[in-house]
Amino acid sequence: MATFLRPERPIATGRRTTITDVARAAGVSIAVVSYALNGRPGVSDRTRRRVLQVAEELGWRPSVAARTLRGAAGSVALVLVRDAVGIASTATDLELSDGLRDVLDGHLSLAVHLLGSTAAAAGAIADWWAEQRYDAVVLTGVRHEDPRLAVVARLGAAAVLVDHVAPVRDPRDQSAPVSPAPPGHEPRAVALDPSADTKVGRYVSDLGHRRVAVLASAADLRSGRGAAEAVSAEVVRRGGVAVVESCTTLADVAATARRLLASPERPTAIVTSDDQGALVVLDVARRAGLAVPWDLSVVAGRDSPVLRLSTPPVTAVGRPDRELGQEAGRQVLRALGRSDGTPPGPEAGPDAGPDAAPGTTTSHPEPLPAVPGGRLVVRGTTSPPR
Repeated sequence: MATFLRPERPIATGRRTTITDVARAAGVSIAVVSYALNGRPGVSDRTRRRVLQVAEELGWRPSVAARTLRGAAGSVALVLVRDAVGIASTATDLELSDGLRDVLDGHLSLAVHLLGSTAAAAGAIADWWAEQRYDAVVLTGVRHEDPRLAVVARLGAAAVLVDHVAPVRDPRDQSAPVSPAPPGHEPRAVALDPSADTKVGRYVSDLGHRRVAVLASAADLRSGRGAAEAVSAEVVRRGGVAVVESCTTLADVAATARRLLASPERPTAIVTSDDQGALVVLDVARRAGLAVPWDLSVVAGRDSPVLRLSTPPVTAVGRPDRELGQEAGRQVLRALGRSDGTPPGPEAGPDAGPDAAPGTTTSHPEPLPAVPGGRLVVRGTTSPPR
C-alpha cells in the first residue's frame, strides 16, 4: 500500500519544482511519476490521479527548455501590462526593450509579452517559471499592490523592476523599502534619477511662476509621483506653491486641467507627466481662451517628435529610456551571475563577489541604481507669466 504525503508549496528558493519534488511529495518513485505524467501504463488510476493532483498543487509544469533543447543561452521576458495605467507608455517601452537588447544580445535572448492586467501577468509569470521558459523577468509599471511582485517573491524568480523615475525620499528616512520577498531574493530595481525634474522646478521658478500645477502619472504606480515630487519640491524651495494631481487617463488630464484653469487661483504653469498630457493641456487652455505661453506655460515630462511639431513647440524633458534599459540589462546579467564586461556598479555590497550565487543579494540593502534623468529642452510653451 502506497503512503501519500501531504504536499506543501515550495518556499521561495529560486529553484523550480522538479519531477523529484513531485515524487517525494506523492510518496512514489520518480519512475511512477514519469509514467503517470506521460500517460503511460504501469500505474493504477488512483496513483495517477494522486500524482497529477500533487503536480498541480506544487505548480509543476513540463520543462519548455527540455522539450525544445534550446541549449544554455537562456532567455529573459520583458513583461508589459496594457491596462488603463500602462496604455500610454508604448514609445517608452520600445526604447527600454532596445536598451535591454543592447546589453543582453550575445548573453540572453529577449521576449516581450503584452498582458491586459497585472493579474494576468502574474499568472503568466507563474506558468513560465514552472515551465522553465525564462531565466529572469523584467517588470515595468510596478504598482503599490502588484500581484506580479507576490508571484516573483513566492517563486524566488530572478527579476528586475524598472521605475521610470525614482521616488523622492526624505534623506532623514533611513528605513529600508519593504519587500514581499524573503531575504536573499529581493528583486533588483533600476530607475531614472529625478535630477531633470528638479531642473524643471528650478526653470519655471526662475521664469517667475509662483503657482505651479504638476499632473503626476497614476497614483497606483509605485514610481508615479517621483517626478512630480521633484518638481514640486524645487518650486516650494524657491518660494512658490505647487499642487500635485494624479491622472490615470487622458480624460483625467483634461478634467483636471479644466478645473485648475477655472479656479480663481489658477496656476500660471502646468507640468505634465508625459507628451500626450501636454497636448491635452494645450487644447484645454485654448478652449478656455488662454494664450500659451503668456497666460499659461506648459512643460511635458517626456519628450517626443510630436511635441516638436505642435504649435507652439512644447518644452519637454528628454528621457534616456534606452540607457535605462541598458542598466536593466546589466542588472539582469548580475542577478544571473553573468558578466557583461563592465565592472560591478556601486550598488554591489561588500559581500558581493564573483563567487556569489546566481540570483542572490548581499546582506546589505542595495541602493536603487539610478540613470541620470535626462535634460530639459526649452521650446515655445514656456515664458515669464504676464
